[in-house]
Amino acid sequence: MGPTVSVLIPTYNRSRLVVNALESVFSQTYDDYEIIVVDDGSTDGTVQTLKPYRERIQYVYQENRGVSAALNTGIGVARGKWLSVLASDDVWLSAKLERQFQALTTLGDDFGACFTDCTYYGNPALTLSAFQQAGLQSGNEFSALGDPVKYVLARHPAIYLQSLLVQRRFLEELGFDETMVVAEDTDLLFRLTFKTKLCFVAAPLVRIDRTPNRAVGLMEVFSNRTDVAFACREYMWKKWLALPELVDLETRLFIRDSLRQLYYDWTVARLRQLRLLGAVQKMSDLKAFGEENATIAAALSARAVNKLGRIVGGR
Repeated sequence: MGPTVSVLIPTYNRSRLVVNALESVFSQTYDDYEIIVVDDGSTDGTVQTLKPYRERIQYVYQENRGVSAALNTGIGVARGKWLSVLASDDVWLSAKLERQFQALTTLGDDFGACFTDCTYYGNPALTLSAFQQAGLQSGNEFSALGDPVKYVLARHPAIYLQSLLVQRRFLEELGFDETMVVAEDTDLLFRLTFKTKLCFVAAPLVRIDRTPNRAVGLMEVFSNRTDVAFACREYMWKKWLALPELVDLETRLFIRDSLRQLYYDWTVARLRQLRLLGAVQKMSDLKAFGEENATIAAALSARAVNKLGRIVGGR
């Protein structure tokens, strides 16, 4: 008999942080788990840092292939009926797993995934929890999540991968998309909503690192508005639109509009970089999307005016 839960910790060059993540799992009041650390080609001495823990964890090393590949490796090794992912720079509170199993027991077998509220550390400006930012409220400690797609697509997500407890069979079926450099967690969560019902624990049981300008991390990719970030979003939204399960018209329209706005943002980013040919290519994507030349010109002009207004106004 294997453990009930397999805890997956993918890591890359976070030797000083991964120990904190491990200790937070060791402190769990629920103890029927295994820990699988997938080292995605670290070069900072992670293997030496983890040596004192090797009798308590399963350590898997692979050449650097990205977090999605590391997670898929962990899923392939896992033996638990349930899986839970913990980023190597985040930590769990001690009751995290126990409260989630209490929720699943209370609410019934229809739920194949459970998540919790999260708080942030490393950035004093982030004072609200994930649920507070997302507007997710509940009068009960344990609740079913209605309209989960809404919360996955929201500007402020309520569901974070590092708070999720999910049946292994769903992650084995879905897998993480290894072509995506960023947003692989959002992609997985969106597809998961079509496979099972989700419930949640209305308590902040995960602490997420939001330290600004940390050297290792992918949040900066989006803030830098690189082609990689735009291309990942484009690929993801096109893939979602092709899902046969996506039959809700409102959701389809929202994703199509998000894709349209992305092409405008991508065009503007390339214009600012004086990449005129690249900007023309993105305008072609807009026209293929159904936008007229006059509409594109008007929209870009309006953005330029708004930008100038913010500059003049000192914003």
